[in-house]
Amino acid sequence: MRLWFALVLAGGCAAAGVPGQGGDDTNQNAVVDARVNVPPDACPDMDNDGACNAVDKCAGFDDRIDTDADTVADGCDKCPGGDDRIDANMNQIPDCSEVQTRTIDVKKVGTDTWRGWHTTSVSHTNSNDNTLTGASGATIYNSYFVFSLAGFTATTITEVKLELEVESYGSTDANETISVWDVSTPSATVEASGTNAGVFNDLGGGVKYGMATISAASVSPTTPVQFTLAAQANTDLKTKLGGEFVVGLHNDTTPGYVRFSFTTEVRIARLVVKYLP
Repeated sequence: MRLWFALVLAGGCAAAGVPGQGGDDTNQNAVVDARVNVPPDACPDMDNDGACNAVDKCAGFDDRIDTDADTVADGCDKCPGGDDRIDANMNQIPDCSEVQTRTIDVKKVGTDTWRGWHTTSVSHTNSNDNTLTGASGATIYNSYFVFSLAGFTATTITEVKLELEVESYGSTDANETISVWDVSTPSATVEASGTNAGVFNDLGGGVKYGMATISAASVSPTTPVQFTLAAQANTDLKTKLGGEFVVGLHNDTTPGYVRFSFTTEVRIARLVVKYLP
């Protein structure tokens, strides 16, 4: 009798709450309702890249697409093709998107500094580093400076300035206006000895990059005159990366001259370039 009664109780418990089997459906309905009331997806992913919005590294873009493999998704990459993780000064700005400054001194080979002048009547000598610019007597001089860009790489040039020390001012005028020009003549030809009217004209014609007003007060061994060059200089310098960049100087307000160096002495002559690597 005890065994039979136990089996009856077990059977009743097993059947309880099972729909269609004579049990109570109330509890089962409660379970179903609880499932229906579970909140929808607790991890929304608006850009459907498999990363929850709360932890999405690049909202609105696919975090999984990282062409340059720098762990930054392409959609948020500040340096496409470069490594956003490189930050030498640790200022939270990737080096490849931070403007850098490079100073480039006038080219020098041994004792020969690649600077000088040209006229239409007086022979230039490549060992003569005098950079007289303007009129001396009846002769007009244009000067030049050559800058080597070997080993220099950049994705964008944002600014170019030319800084020149003024060694001598020879004019009865209160000031002279010196202009800076692009030079299409190869640097070796510009530096070569001889009389070359074509080079002379090239040093003062073509595209004017900029100008500065210079006076006797500009003569200084420590404070150079600064020429901020036009945007065309940025473009032209970019095309010359790895090679050489030449600028010509012309005095727009002769008579009178400005000289940036006398012979082979050391003088400030440099480019200050701002760029993105």
